[in-house]
Amino acid sequence: MELLQAFVDDFLTPFAGNPHFGLFLIVWFSAVFPLAPPEEAFTLLTGAAVAGGILHWFGGGFAVIAGIIATNITQYWMGRGVLKMLMGTRVGNRIVNSRKFKKARETMKKKGIWAIVGCRFFFGTRAPTYVATGFLRYRFWKFVAIDATTTMLHGLLGLILGYIFCEQIDSILGFMKDLGIWSLILLIAMIAAVFGIKYVRSNKTDAESD
Repeated sequence: MELLQAFVDDFLTPFAGNPHFGLFLIVWFSAVFPLAPPEEAFTLLTGAAVAGGILHWFGGGFAVIAGIIATNITQYWMGRGVLKMLMGTRVGNRIVNSRKFKKARETMKKKGIWAIVGCRFFFGTRAPTYVATGFLRYRFWKFVAIDATTTMLHGLLGLILGYIFCEQIDSILGFMKDLGIWSLILLIAMIAAVFGIKYVRSNKTDAESD
């Protein structure tokens, strides 16, 4: 638990004056970062930190789940407000006409509430779905009620798994620490591979549509 303890003591606490508030802000800020860690990573690590006595069980759990809900609400308003303002610009048109965003809008139109629920279980579909929900002006409070309910259930599962498998998580973190710079190189290589696969698939789809 040395890495988690150091992260809480050296970053979260100085960042916000309180480790739980710092955790909430870090999770919330992930709303605007395309390469942010998936929320499963946040909940698993928080569960492990709770098991190790690094974070309080209520404060840590509330911070990470509230941060995820705040993230989803932010992405909703990015679609309803920011993206609407960008309509007609090069950036706005690129987002609106992207294959992933078109698919998210079509799914929202067809499935509605079930699109919001279902995207929680498929990493990579969440942000486009929440942005599309706002873009299509889905009722805000209905979105909040649906999203908050599913987020709490999904988040609690992640926290429990992190708590149960805290030793395994600690071993993985220790292994990454031992790798040093190679863990960063491996991460960059994985990100590059993901973008490479997406690029090839996108070109293949465009070629088939032509």
